[in-house]
Amino acid sequence: MILPILGGPTGSGKTSLSQVLDPKRFEIVSFDSRQVYRDLPVGTTAPTPQESSTIRHWLVGFLNANEAINANQFSLLARDAILDIQSRGKIPFLIGGTGFYLRAFLLGMYPVPNVPKETKEYVLTLPLEEARGLLQSKDPKAMEALNEQDGYRIKRALEVVLTGVLWSDVSKETVGGYLADHPDVTLVGHWLDWPREILYQRINERVKEIATGMLAETKEVVSLYGSDCPGLRTLGYNFALAFLNGMIDINTFIEQLAQSHRNYAKRQITWFKKESFLSPISYDAAVQLYTNIEQR
Repeated sequence: MILPILGGPTGSGKTSLSQVLDPKRFEIVSFDSRQVYRDLPVGTTAPTPQESSTIRHWLVGFLNANEAINANQFSLLARDAILDIQSRGKIPFLIGGTGFYLRAFLLGMYPVPNVPKETKEYVLTLPLEEARGLLQSKDPKAMEALNEQDGYRIKRALEVVLTGVLWSDVSKETVGGYLADHPDVTLVGHWLDWPREILYQRINERVKEIATGMLAETKEVVSLYGSDCPGLRTLGYNFALAFLNGMIDINTFIEQLAQSHRNYAKRQITWFKKESFLSPISYDAAVQLYTNIEQR
């Protein structure tokens, strides 16, 4: 059984590529941790109603901005979507930019304990240097295996360690991956690779297109759920809030928004380069490959 996968940084054209696929053969399972919010379609550049009517997209716009979801919950929903699509004789096509969710779904997750909200909030406020020091003192083996500049993973490990469980123990192997449960699956996985200057130009142009709409939806979400709701922790909304609160002007908002998207794209590319199940591909080559793919 073929399982096509297409990753790519923000602005690389993942949604536009989905539009050239045959909707009689494919349905899209979106792996984007932010496009899950129905209140934030502009700032997350979610598929438009027209794009979603051209070909069905699963796991887009199903949460309110005051709700949260984690990789494990998302993986279960993705399994349900794939089963539904396959039951109707179609090919599920996994597309998205959230590499962590994609990896967790395919390869499984570490069997970590539940971390109390208070612990998460405490660790989140720690400076990286302090978090490194705490992890080093409590679980030096974990710190040895991590990049000293990888704040996300260091703090994630520290959260677990503060529950009394060593990260170096639980991170030895993953459990619950889709591939382990479906050994007959053949992955056809790539990520969209653009020359960096062209990708950044695409991002800059997109930011100009979404800026006004993003401010409007931010204002609406704040009125509904407040400024500290999970949805507004999405990339760039901190700058929208800063503008609405009079802390920056419109030009600064657009500049900071564009810079944050370029930085995020760089991190996404770094992630995708490390994934053994994905290889780089140009946009045109991806169109040619995926539109002609056959289910087996």
